[in-house]
Amino acid sequence: MKYIVCNSENAVFNRVYDELEKFIEHGAVFSFSEQILGTQFSKRIIDEHNNGKYNYNHIIFLGQKEICNIDIEEDNSIYRVMRKNFYKLLGVDYKNIFYPEYNSEEDVDKYNTILEENPIDVVLLILDNQGNILNYKKVQDENRKTHIYKISELEKLTLEENFNLKNVENIITVGYDDIVSARNIFLVALGSDKRKYVENIFEADDNSDEVISLLKNNRNLTIFVDKEAGYKSEEEVNKLIKEKARKKEIEELRKLEETLGVE
Repeated sequence: MKYIVCNSENAVFNRVYDELEKFIEHGAVFSFSEQILGTQFSKRIIDEHNNGKYNYNHIIFLGQKEICNIDIEEDNSIYRVMRKNFYKLLGVDYKNIFYPEYNSEEDVDKYNTILEENPIDVVLLILDNQGNILNYKKVQDENRKTHIYKISELEKLTLEENFNLKNVENIITVGYDDIVSARNIFLVALGSDKRKYVENIFEADDNSDEVISLLKNNRNLTIFVDKEAGYKSEEEVNKLIKEKARKKEIEELRKLEETLGVE
């Protein structure tokens, strides 16, 4: 686990891009929240592509959510918004872009298969002000895999204001298991209203069912926060991470010795 504190939102998204650069290679699989649109992250990744630094033609992109009961080629789909404002500008081969769809139950199984066949190298998530990852705060059977949910009034407003997507009722989204199975998780938290949720990553009981605290089960979780969302200083938290890792090693060794009957 890594914990990175930056002075501002732009600095956070610059650092996210710096970390992503380590994984940009032929055949990589990325999954980005649509909330990266208009950020310093999307600006840099597009600018540096235009400058010839990276080619994204052979990288696979997996969407995290989509509006239900529409064709993703319609203008009012999240896929089309991302394609127009992000993938097209990166020169991505459209056959390498996959988004969930829901017009029948078969579509859910279809996207689960796509996720299984394309292990994600980096999933980039943005924490909302309710402490949700995507649409959920706690791990439940219904949100472990690709699933459908009715969006809140706040999410309706966000989709309309940020992406001009109107009259949305239901969304299909990937699940918790799909996120934690990614090889690397980038979690972005911005603003003082996220501080208590960031704190839960480090303070919540290991048996907690809160998604944000369970993300630490992925050894390659990187948390990016601005100063307002920061739980403690970068130095303090990284020291805490090392101490907890050490305690865990000692506990696992003790259990092993008990199993082997070592005195």
